Amino acid sequence: MTATRARGLRADPLLWACVVAALAAKVVLFARVADLPLRGDEVAYRDAGCALANLVRDLAGLRSPDGAELSTNVVGSGWFMPGMGLVLAPLYLVAPQADDTTARVFLGVVSSVVFVLAVTAVRRSLGRWFAIALCVFPALVPVWVLLSLTAYGDLLAGLVLVILLARLVDVLGAARDGDPPTVRDGLLLGFLGIAVVYLRSSAVLAVAGMAVTAVVVLMLSLRGRVERPVLPVVAAGSVFVGLLLPWSVSASAVLDARVITTTSVPTAMANTFGDRGEVCYGPCDPGSTVWFAPVRYAREVARATGEGEVDVLNEMSSHSRREVTPSSYARDVIDNIDRYRAVDGFGSLLKPPDEPHDRGFWQWVARDLSLRIFGPVSWLVLAALLVVSRRRYRDQVVAVLLKVGLLALLTQPFVHLAGSRYWTPAGALGGLAVVVLLRTAWHAVRRRPPDPGDEPSAFLTALQWLLSVATVSVAATVAVLAGSA
Repeated sequence: MTATRARGLRADPLLWACVVAALAAKVVLFARVADLPLRGDEVAYRDAGCALANLVRDLAGLRSPDGAELSTNVVGSGWFMPGMGLVLAPLYLVAPQADDTTARVFLGVVSSVVFVLAVTAVRRSLGRWFAIALCVFPALVPVWVLLSLTAYGDLLAGLVLVILLARLVDVLGAARDGDPPTVRDGLLLGFLGIAVVYLRSSAVLAVAGMAVTAVVVLMLSLRGRVERPVLPVVAAGSVFVGLLLPWSVSASAVLDARVITTTSVPTAMANTFGDRGEVCYGPCDPGSTVWFAPVRYAREVARATGEGEVDVLNEMSSHSRREVTPSSYARDVIDNIDRYRAVDGFGSLLKPPDEPHDRGFWQWVARDLSLRIFGPVSWLVLAALLVVSRRRYRDQVVAVLLKVGLLALLTQPFVHLAGSRYWTPAGALGGLAVVVLLRTAWHAVRRRPPDPGDEPSAFLTALQWLLSVATVSVAATVAVLAGSA
């Protein structure tokens, strides 16, 4: 970054006022969750953090690690990548007895630091208005602020994905100007990619899609030149795979099955699209949840038959979905999308059990105010998926990477029961997409020619059209199937 751009970054009072407002909102809303114990998946992440902290102590003390603790609390059933465990490990390394309030303070500080890093990266790479948009949406949506104080990795994954996108834009823009990427660029991109996946395994599609798109664009940019980006691409892939292997190998060994990221997909597919009354070849244990009961049953079957737990879960999922039809699947997808956009459930992740959900703070702030922001913006994001930027090369790169990332993240309603926090990985990209929409409309009105050296790419124009057509086609197909008998 040049000295001029650095000074511009420091001297942007409107942007930093937005950053301060976003951080202030977090401080204010922290009072609502300060005394709320970690719950649900957060407990698993806390246990993983404690186990990893103990691992560091054992290694530092030249003691044998506690394999049983690591198997139980880090790998578990293979549902959760260890990203949030790694985030929490420093806290429990320094303060082994830290209570849940301290954990929420720590998580709030971590999410604030990552947020500022994301804003800085966006300002430097994409420009001022993109950075301001990130500060407004999602960073001023009350429920997003509340979720930034939790141990769920979705929100952090979305912010790191934004940093990855900004870095990809820099690399591709430099390549267009004749400056090919370096091995250092590849190492950083690989690290950012695996960080996203460690925080949220379902984001692997977004990382993979953006990476493949970037490599294709990079090859076209350097076509006909001596320089080839082979070493940077290999470096990125090596870092990604090399850092994924410790988890994948460990989880595969503990569960006696091939595990690449997580094992939750079969159970999620069963609960989302199958007959829940047949998941355990009949009703599961009524004393447990629809998530834990199938796992317990699978373990019992695995012990009795010698099969692997993961294999049994796959068989159970297939059994529960044997009567799924294209029409029933499409209707479930639509229901999932409705839940994906329903802010009403967002606050329930943090709301104390004795707090009324239909009045006071949890209605007017966590639900109604959040919905008034989220609802209109979600329609703007959808519109952004359909527009085609054709004025400047750099704008086209941003538009393509945003479309690929968003569409990859929006596959979740097609494979997993939508929940109240699952929009957060896509939230940060959504704020940037709105700027693409508005900027494309503004350029269409002004009809100014592109700057010299920044002319649009016919390939990127065609790719945008392809992504837009694919979006409309999938939506139309789902609608038609859902309406069929």
